Amino acid sequence: MSEAAHGGATGLAGPAAPPRPRVGRITVLLLAAACGLCVANLYYLQPILPELAASLHRTPGSLTSAVSATQFGYALGLFALVPLGDAVDRRRLLTALVTTAAAVLAVIPWADGGLLVRLFFLLGLVSVAAMVIVPQAAGMAPPERRGQVVGTVMTGVILGALLCRTFAGVVADLVDWRAVFWGAAALMLAVCVMLRRILPAQPAVTPLTARGYAALIGSLFSLVRTRPVIAERCLYGALGFAAFTVLWTAVPLRLIQEPYHYGSAAIGAMGLLGAGGALGANLAGRFADRGRQRAVSGAAFALIAVSFAVVSVLSSSLFVLGTAILLIDFAVQAAHISNQTTVFAQVGDEMRSRVTTVYMTCYFLGGAAGSALTGPLWAHGGWPDTALLGCAAGACALLLLLGHAAARRAVTSRKAMAATDD
Repeated sequence: MSEAAHGGATGLAGPAAPPRPRVGRITVLLLAAACGLCVANLYYLQPILPELAASLHRTPGSLTSAVSATQFGYALGLFALVPLGDAVDRRRLLTALVTTAAAVLAVIPWADGGLLVRLFFLLGLVSVAAMVIVPQAAGMAPPERRGQVVGTVMTGVILGALLCRTFAGVVADLVDWRAVFWGAAALMLAVCVMLRRILPAQPAVTPLTARGYAALIGSLFSLVRTRPVIAERCLYGALGFAAFTVLWTAVPLRLIQEPYHYGSAAIGAMGLLGAGGALGANLAGRFADRGRQRAVSGAAFALIAVSFAVVSVLSSSLFVLGTAILLIDFAVQAAHISNQTTVFAQVGDEMRSRVTTVYMTCYFLGGAAGSALTGPLWAHGGWPDTALLGCAAGACALLLLLGHAAARRAVTSRKAMAATDD
């Protein structure tokens, strides 16, 4: 089947490929840092949610809508903005996204009520800059180093999501929660200057028309429609990230209760347990290279379900809670890398940006749904009900994976029997 049949030919006059610059180790590390700082914008709120709520004279549970708004905004940005990287000057696109993020971060400390939720939605929308940087880094790398470069940049994404919680908790404890967002705004301005200096200049680009943009977005749907494996992995990704956001939306609320009574710094330090996520990504990548994606996914989803089930009744033990955080982070990242490896194998290089958009949009929609459901469940039954939601997400993903595998075996068996009869 031709590329056009899969939506690869959009009728766009995309940017001409500039001569590939020499990519040194420092450049790769700077791109990884930029990705990590952009992704960090999504998570600063989580460990300081109790302090922000107290300053606004509201309950922490009432502000979980801001967490979900960030995820919904990111999902929309993945769908509507990231594909533009195939059709416009990426350096200009990144400049617009990062400077807007800096402005939003600077304004958040002055907002309240509905405006606060809208600002977090906008912050999520423009923080997709990280997913524009990743294909840019791949394009700058020579073929023999592309995997290494992309792996390093994606490590920056994981570390940014991990360390930002510790940064937010410590700064809020030492200074004030507002200083977290003002500091993040300054970092975004530094990222903008850095990207302008290290990214290659883009040749003249044919302006993107409304029809061209519609064709670009329309090509995304054909990926899901014509490739069932991509649709399945998108669903697994959504459920896995739903479990992740349930965990990190509810953990700060649990840690301010008895027997912990933790402050922002201690809550942020718990984020360091997510270091297991980077290890999960590494191990999953190695097994995926051996064709064991399904086994990795099944084990990861089972681990998520079991960990949530245990900690739903034993959350008063710091050891059990910490172990559950470590194992769930590990499993979510393992499943994520397994999903990405599988969907990338379904398309050629010319469509990898768009398959990333499809998968990551579903991924963050699942995350937004998880955090949105956490608020009402927390208000109804506290930690036990919330933990069971995470357990249900992992169990549902596991059952779907097993069901899809059984269905494929049945189809293969029927074809073999038909061939024998012939």
